[in-house]
Amino acid sequence: MPQTTMTKDSPTIGPVRVVQLCAVDFTVRQFIAPLALALEGAGYDVRCACTKGPHWEELHEIGVSMIEMPIARSANPFKAWRSAYELFRFLLRDKPDVLHVHTPVASMVGRLAGWLAGVPTIIYTAHGFYFHDRMPKRKRFVHVTLERIFGLFNDYLFCVSKEDAQFARKLSITRGDAVFYVGNGASPERFDPERLRIESRGRIRDEAGIPPDAAVITIMGRLVREKGYLEFFQAARDIASAHSGAHFLVAGDTVVSEHDGAKEEIMEAAKAPELRGRVHFMGMRSDVPELLAACDVFCLPSWREGMPVSILEAMMMGLPIVATKIRGCREEVVDGETGFLVDVNAPEDLAGALGYLLAHPERAAQMGEAGRQRALAKFDENKVLRHQVELYKKLVGKPEES
Repeated sequence: MPQTTMTKDSPTIGPVRVVQLCAVDFTVRQFIAPLALALEGAGYDVRCACTKGPHWEELHEIGVSMIEMPIARSANPFKAWRSAYELFRFLLRDKPDVLHVHTPVASMVGRLAGWLAGVPTIIYTAHGFYFHDRMPKRKRFVHVTLERIFGLFNDYLFCVSKEDAQFARKLSITRGDAVFYVGNGASPERFDPERLRIESRGRIRDEAGIPPDAAVITIMGRLVREKGYLEFFQAARDIASAHSGAHFLVAGDTVVSEHDGAKEEIMEAAKAPELRGRVHFMGMRSDVPELLAACDVFCLPSWREGMPVSILEAMMMGLPIVATKIRGCREEVVDGETGFLVDVNAPEDLAGALGYLLAHPERAAQMGEAGRQRALAKFDENKVLRHQVELYKKLVGKPEES
């Protein structure tokens, strides 16, 4: 179907060609694939470019068009320049109308290469700025400055959290009228608690070796320090001592070229005597709805986030949430209504909130249901994707009416 491509100079007629760029295919799988498919459905020509990894074939199977584009996930400037140069050459040959960049290093490399190659429209989605409230001032200044510098090379900034959008305007990361809040969401169709608890709860527990009557707390995310795993297992020791039927399910692993080397320390923390036989590592999974159906409480004690999809998925599944008082999480969770928010790096408070939910299952169920209703109203993935597609039509062009 013919489309109008809006360039910085003048509109031209032809298919709007979009390249979605990130560092690894894990990011495509977790965050970008739904948007890519939604844009395809709206008539755009969309391809995702990143380093090839273990999810490549899975993405092809669901209809995502993939381009192998190695992106260095390193602070080494020589590796970053090499990635920028290779991407620049690709963009000169391919001539996309839109370059949409994601993740910190890929977004910097991509925006510079896209600007040098003359890509008409460059969009940057901030899935959570790296700087955060507790970062040392000097380090925070460096990261804010980098965002400002590279913000000169993008036309539009999409933020998944309202607080990030507010910070972007306040700190002049890019011009205010170019900042858009797009949100995050979870699919009500995939995350259907009534169906999945009947179909999957027993099967997943059997696979993990969890007793049918156990109270299960789950944590999901990459096995890195900033996800709060060490605090989680410190809290888990207290919970295990007070609640003999409590079990802990972990879904996640490290990804390609992970900078954090805390996985061994995290695995060791899970081996505490109080936790023996009660921690279940499930690895990286594609059946997240089924895993959540086997659980009773969701926990995410991260140090920083953008707008964590894992919390939205757990809310959609009707689970009460315990998370930290940080950007993104405090936008999703209503403290005391859909779960609890605790301070970062506060394992005693974490244990108290989780223990309360285990000790008061009826109240926990009420919070979980309130969370599902909030997710349906505010974080329905279908609505989020429709909003982004409409933004594309407004900012970079839309299919012509036939």
